[in-house]
Formats: sequence, C-alpha cells, structure tokens
Amino acid sequence: MSIEQVSKSSVLIAGAGIGGLAMALSLLRRGIDCDILEQSSELREVGAGLWISMNGVRVLRDLALTEQVEQNCIAAERRDIRLWSNGESWPLYDRSSDAAGNQPYLLLRAHLLKILVEGVRRLKPSAIHLNAHVVGFIQDDEGVRAKLADGTEIQGHALIGADGAHSKVRLGLIGNIESEYTNAIAWRGLVPVERLAPHQREHVVSTWIGPTAHVTAYPVKWQDTQLMTFSGQVDCADWLLESWSEKGSVKECLGDFQGWHSDIIELIRNVDTLNKWGLFVRPSLETWSKGRVTLLGDACHSMLPYLGQGVNMALEDASVLARCFDDQPNDLAKAFRTYQDLRLDRTSRVVKSAAGMLPVFHNPALNSVATAGDYIKTQWAPSATAARYDWIYQYDATTVPLH
Repeated sequence: MSIEQVSKSSVLIAGAGIGGLAMALSLLRRGIDCDILEQSSELREVGAGLWISMNGVRVLRDLALTEQVEQNCIAAERRDIRLWSNGESWPLYDRSSDAAGNQPYLLLRAHLLKILVEGVRRLKPSAIHLNAHVVGFIQDDEGVRAKLADGTEIQGHALIGADGAHSKVRLGLIGNIESEYTNAIAWRGLVPVERLAPHQREHVVSTWIGPTAHVTAYPVKWQDTQLMTFSGQVDCADWLLESWSEKGSVKECLGDFQGWHSDIIELIRNVDTLNKWGLFVRPSLETWSKGRVTLLGDACHSMLPYLGQGVNMALEDASVLARCFDDQPNDLAKAFRTYQDLRLDRTSRVVKSAAGMLPVFHNPALNSVATAGDYIKTQWAPSATAARYDWIYQYDATTVPLH
C-alpha cells in the first residue's frame, strides 16, 4: 500500500524509533489500524547499547516480545561501581542477590528496533512508510492531516508525535521549545571483546565514576559477536551541535579520559566507531496533547542518559497510551488527556532524577582515593541505591489504573 492509500481511520505515528514502533505494535495487537511515517530512507541505527530495566521489560512482555529479546540480550552476572583512577570496585548486586530482580536486559538498540519492526510487520506488512517526514499537521473534529516534507498530505484518525527531541509534531502542537546545553558531552562506541583482555570480557555492568566524567560499560551481542559498550559522559563547557551521531576521534576521546585506569584507556583505543553528542535538556512541558494529536517519548520528555531511562519511558508511554485508546475508543481527545495526566508527573520526576545524577557520578570527593571510598560507600549503599532506582523499576505501565 502506498502512502497515499493510508486509511482515513488509521492512527498516524510520526517516527519509527523504539517509541513509535512500540506504539504501533500496541495498537495493532488491539486491532487498531495505524501507520508509521518515518523520515529516513531506511531503518537503521548507529551502533549503541541500551538497557531495558524491569519497567520496560514488563511492556515488552505485554507485547509478547520477551523470548525474542532474551535471545538477543546478555544477562549480567553483577553490577559494579569502579573508581576512575585505580579501578577499585564496589559491588551493587549480583545475579544471586535480592537486587538482581531489577537486573536489566542488555542489548543493542538495533536489535530491539529489529524485533519491533518484525512484530509490526507481522501484523501489518505495509505499516511502515519510509521517506515520509512529518513537518506539520492540521486537525479538525473529523481527523488529522499530516503534512510531509515533500508536500504530501496524509489524512488519518489521529496523530502521535514519536519523532524525537527535534519533534516537528511538538513544534506544531505547542511551538518552539529552546534546548539548553548542560555543559556535558557523551561518547559512545562498541568494542569487539576479542580485542580486550580476558578480565575485561566479563558479563558485568561497570559504572566508572570520577570527578569530572563517568563511564558505563556492559556486554552486548550482535549475532555471534560479543561486544563491549563504551558510554562516557564528560564535563565540557562549549558545544554547539545538538546531535546524536557526531563522529569523534579516538585521540580526542583519550584526551577526555587522560589519567584514567588502563581498562578504560584500552576500551577507547579498541573501539570501532566513536560517536559523541552534546547533552541538552528542554523545560518540562505542561501539555502534550491537543484534540487528536499527542506526543510520546523524547518528543515530550527527552532526558539525560544518567538513569538509562529514555527508552524505558518511551515503552511505558506506548503501553499507557494504547490502554487509553481501549478506555476511550470514541473520544480520542479525552483518551489523550487521560494519557497525558497519567504520564506527566511520572516522566517529569524521572527527567528531574536523571539530571540530579550528574553530581553523584561526577563529584570532587572522587579526586582522591582517600575520600572516594567513603563517598562511594555512602552514595551507593543498598539503601541509597534502592531509594534512587526502585520507584522507577517497580512501575507497571501495563496495569497502572487509568482512573
């Protein structure tokens, strides 16, 4: 089916990222027709790992994707906090501990996208339309007309903007929201584990913390190849481009981690491709929805990566919004208001908590081995860790009351 033949009763979804695909799959499984309008010419993802915490796992389970995800993920044996300078380690949990119930799925973003695409296409082979960049919309009581960059207009029943931090749907809905640079940049890359020493290949989530930077490293796999992710955040006063895929050099990255433990230096030296981006935030929105149009994921609550919750919040959004369609099938404006009211406080709190993690990860007490130990034992004690994470992980988007 060509894009001009999209049914007027179809729910239009702008963006084929994880949030948009999860939204489509949630709707199709309920028998609700939808079409995804994706600006790219192909479905691809620059190499990056992600973790799906239990709040996201519950959504994937509800979408009947648990088996496919588990086939493509690695279960970590433990999670450690490590000191940037000498590599000293403090355990957070291991697989046999009580906290292991909150253990994330570790996988490549590309794998999750592939699983979601296959799930959508099984139910509707023609659902995903490429080269379809939504740049605006008009709506009335009867429906929504999405405007594409090439001039095409697509009529639909409703429009969901899952088109990321630079959302054109958000722009049309509430106007321009300026982003603010947070004086930090992020590096990310993937390292084939055969390039690393045996002790660096362990199935461990390691969070290395220092006075002005931190690194998270964990294993993922692509087909039969095991890779170690490198995700580093560094204090940096000047940055201009808000981008997710700016190329960076190994030399430049090594400069940002000068003096760090040899394990981190070896990770950087052996990385295949390095990407870097500036970390920006936008003010929390007071509204996501107007009439038959609403927003989802980074389009309405982009957040800093310090809690690993961006993808999990998008999965939660998709689950709750699909349930609101069920609850108010004949009044989408009301369904969208219900969705917004259910999600605003939750996502705003996670956004705020993620931003609040930066001084925990980057702290002057970590300058010296003499003061670092007490700091880590306090900040990463079981009680502190539970208070920081449990309220996030315990949420269940598939059952949270709608009223």
